[in-house]
Amino acid sequence: MKQLNLPFKIDRQHENWQFELDAVDDRLEGYHSYIYIGKKLNYFLNLITHRTELIFNADYLTAVIIKIKYSNKEQFDSINQFLVINSSKNIIIDEFNRKYKIWRIVYLTTYIPKRKQIIIIYGKPRFIKKHLLLLQSN
Repeated sequence: MKQLNLPFKIDRQHENWQFELDAVDDRLEGYHSYIYIGKKLNYFLNLITHRTELIFNADYLTAVIIKIKYSNKEQFDSINQFLVINSSKNIIIDEFNRKYKIWRIVYLTTYIPKRKQIIIIYGKPRFIKKHLLLLQSN
């Protein structure tokens, strides 16, 4: 099994997107955060993304935070259905939070009904486990 075919693959180098990234304040010491400002990769599966943050460590992509606005529970369920099919491990945390492991990558999905927003966080398991609370804030 290998990494999902998504636009931003974990462990890819910063130079792959360097002209389409805008630096933002780093969330974590030793890691650099960027917002994707390009036009070609503004999607997750078939949904248009509102904001995509890429977190790098030593020029290698470590985690991705994707926000999809104006979404609904059906779209959230659709994303989760795709991840379940591909996962080796999945955990239903509650009605609006799910966690998956696919290959060597952890995926977390959250639906916030009040904001009508889906948040997808994926990255290296140790990094996600250690920094999840900081990644979910903001």
